[in-house]
Amino acid sequence: MKRNVLQGGMDGQRKAAACAWPDAMWKERHITTSDRLYDGTRISADQSTGWAQFLQAASPSAASPAPTATALSDHGSRGKQNHLSMKKKSKRNPVVRKNPRPTLQHPNGREYNHMRFLTTILERGKNCEPWEIVVARSRDTSLPIVMAQLILHKRAAKGTTAGDHLLELLPSESAMKQTIEYLSKKRKLGKDAIRSYAHILSAKDDDERCQRLLEFGDQVPIHVLVFILRPTSALRDTSTLRDLIELYKIKGTLSLNKPGPCLYVWSSHYFKISSLLAEHLARSEPRLLVNLAGAVSSHLKDYVEPGSSQKMYPQASLLPKQSLVANTYFWECQRILLTMSETFEPPLQVTGEGFRAIRNTLAGMPKNEAEKHSALLHAPSWPPYLTPGDGMDEITDPEANWSRTVEAGMLMQEAGFAKFEADDSLDILTGMAPNGTPTIQQRTLAGSHRSISTWEASIRATRDAYEAWGRFNDAPNKGAVPGVSEYAAMFEKLMLREVGPTSKLLPGDKAQNFPAYRAANLADIEWAKSQPPSVEELYNQMRQADIIPSGHCLFILVANAPDLGTAHRYLELAAELDPDIASLMAPEIDRSALRRVGMGLFSAYIGMLARRDDSSGWENLQRAIALTEARLGDKSTRWASLIWGSILKGASRHHSALQMSQSDQVELIMAIAKRIDRGHGLTLANFAELNRSLRKLIRYDLRALMDDVQRSEGSASTSWSELPLRSLYDAAGYSGDSTRSAKAHDQQASPMPGTLKFFVEYIKDVFGRFVRRERSYQMAARDNYISPLDRMLSRNDVVRSEHALEYMTTLGYAGEYEEMRKLLLFLIREWGQPELVQDLVALDELPASADFSEVLCVFRLLGEQMLGGARVAEEMQDAVAASGLPWTWPDAREVQAYMQMGRHDSIRQVQSVLARVRASKRGSQGKTILGGGRDGDGDGDWLGG
Repeated sequence: MKRNVLQGGMDGQRKAAACAWPDAMWKERHITTSDRLYDGTRISADQSTGWAQFLQAASPSAASPAPTATALSDHGSRGKQNHLSMKKKSKRNPVVRKNPRPTLQHPNGREYNHMRFLTTILERGKNCEPWEIVVARSRDTSLPIVMAQLILHKRAAKGTTAGDHLLELLPSESAMKQTIEYLSKKRKLGKDAIRSYAHILSAKDDDERCQRLLEFGDQVPIHVLVFILRPTSALRDTSTLRDLIELYKIKGTLSLNKPGPCLYVWSSHYFKISSLLAEHLARSEPRLLVNLAGAVSSHLKDYVEPGSSQKMYPQASLLPKQSLVANTYFWECQRILLTMSETFEPPLQVTGEGFRAIRNTLAGMPKNEAEKHSALLHAPSWPPYLTPGDGMDEITDPEANWSRTVEAGMLMQEAGFAKFEADDSLDILTGMAPNGTPTIQQRTLAGSHRSISTWEASIRATRDAYEAWGRFNDAPNKGAVPGVSEYAAMFEKLMLREVGPTSKLLPGDKAQNFPAYRAANLADIEWAKSQPPSVEELYNQMRQADIIPSGHCLFILVANAPDLGTAHRYLELAAELDPDIASLMAPEIDRSALRRVGMGLFSAYIGMLARRDDSSGWENLQRAIALTEARLGDKSTRWASLIWGSILKGASRHHSALQMSQSDQVELIMAIAKRIDRGHGLTLANFAELNRSLRKLIRYDLRALMDDVQRSEGSASTSWSELPLRSLYDAAGYSGDSTRSAKAHDQQASPMPGTLKFFVEYIKDVFGRFVRRERSYQMAARDNYISPLDRMLSRNDVVRSEHALEYMTTLGYAGEYEEMRKLLLFLIREWGQPELVQDLVALDELPASADFSEVLCVFRLLGEQMLGGARVAEEMQDAVAASGLPWTWPDAREVQAYMQMGRHDSIRQVQSVLARVRASKRGSQGKTILGGGRDGDGDGDWLGG
């Protein structure tokens, strides 16, 4: 697409201060059918979401602040604030607070503002008593203090000794009543408004506080919103967050009824609340950011007078890295705001930071069709110059081969905004060096705190360690030497896995190395000289240069260390720079020192402890649990699911290595899972690990079970009911008889804790919760401009093929054959939506997450015969055909091939056991089916092809 088309909304004259960016251009450029993002791009929310950054930068940089301008809140922000004026419809202008906020003195001698006292009392953490005493003694009439005293009155009424002491210090009931009446009159509040605010805040947890807030349905002070949406808040309920956004309207309050000027949340407060709410959405349900962007857009349209060219926007806040989200939704947030900007006269204009926010979003997207075509034209040598494939490529302008991120950078420069080193680094990572030579376009998480130099970026923007080593030795300036960041990039390249021989990925699509290219005229000795060093050799080179690993470099080394001793060697050296790192290895746990260790490094070390599989496995796992409890506690953090997930994986090794019984191991695994759920909540990655853990436990016992089966062959003395694992397969023989199966299910007692059956039921419950949570989101979804496939691949329930395969296989191992049938019908129904089917049929090849061939093979292999054989196969094939899905039902040969390529022989053992179950329930002789159903059993003949 020509650049003059991209700038269709401009009048031809370059503005040095700002560049108008028409929304129509973006929709044409990025939201067309040909550019749909079919591989379900998922990036971490560590970067600032596009809408938040765009809001920061969408105002004219040349505008000067009016006399009544209010400075924006810098909550969670970085960089310089925009001090811009804003006209309001309200006759009352916001008051600029010149005096410092009122404070109270803590017994430790320090002074804190009143909101800090209210927050500490509500959170009821350790050492809360001194804070309560100070508030109880205070006779200040500020709203936070009065609300805190009301809450303390309610707690003290329980009759405890501490409560009686507080009652002596607190104002009397009559004094409280007079204070409330005075404050209500002063602020023009309702009669019981302040008591209602205290009632909202006194709920037992944050979700209940939010529910009370919604039930209250009237405006609330900024103090209430700030506490409920504080960064440490444990808001998790998707429907509650959805309802909060719906009520978060024009004035930034929770209701448009009964307007009260003293409670208006002015623009600086409005965007502070928006940023806090965005952080919770990024953790709990990032797709709802689209809804929030719509609410912000509506606010701006109604709040600013027509004709005003001066608007106020918030500082961008860095959102937490926790849940993986489709980058498409970030772009949709930006699209909504770009559309809104054109409704003003004159339109809002994009500044340099606005361009950078857009570039950061584009950098995380997968390649579109034009970028894929350009990647295919790269020469195998370095630099990867484009080699035209046909006549059309010969006549194509060089600009046509730029990535979208590079093109946006060019437009940013043309608008008058100079590039900094971070901009050049992003260009290198997305396909073009500063001198114009091509690089290998990477999908990158731009916008995080860690800055990337152009040298480091050039090492990363390569196809393999061989090319990266060449960039590592090519200093950008004469005399420059690599630093810790450059070594980190090189270590990462050396440790990446090689791409599979049958993979259809393009270089840069994922963090994998491609085979190195060797020029035909390169002698063996020259080729050997140019080979990259090993990790140990590069580490020794770094030490000879007196560089101590730190930051990302240390994280890479520890996370990929071959053993615990090597990891400790890295940490001991790094502790010379940062003594707190030594707390990871110290015999006595120092909580304060641990909490000063970076979360990335802490996560890498816990992963190393948890994956150890030797005689000290249990001690290391105990150490990992103790460190994690000390570092995280009950705090809801973006890292909790990842760190506890590593421990969950380590807990699934054989119970003999953990020195415990199987029932104790089951209880340990479930305790860890519930610990994750109680904190940030189980993710799909945790769900997949739970499934793998259960299959491991079953696989350990399958070996003993198969030995028993072989010993009992031809023996009438051993019945099926006496064999191990029988609880998982008791009802398997009735699966073909729906009446008897239902009766057996009804008569089945609740499984005992610590049993495999109890574990199975827990996994089924987690699956159901995922489905209900997704339905709750769908009720509020606002993603009409996002392609059906992108919406599907961004869902947070078990619909992607990789997650469905884990669950389907687990159900087969656990004897849950009716659940296997329900799961397959669920997948057909969810993927069989007409618009989605139309998109899938139009594709030349299904993306990996939409390819269910392996799921169908597992269903045929483990479930079909237990559910009635040909009858259920015909039912499933009819369902697939009726939906129109381009799924091919696997034949017997494909199923057999899938079973043979399995990494473990356990799936063959399960199939053999199931064949014996069918024969046992029918009264057949066991010896005819010991070969897995291929030696004469009628039910197993289909597998032989």
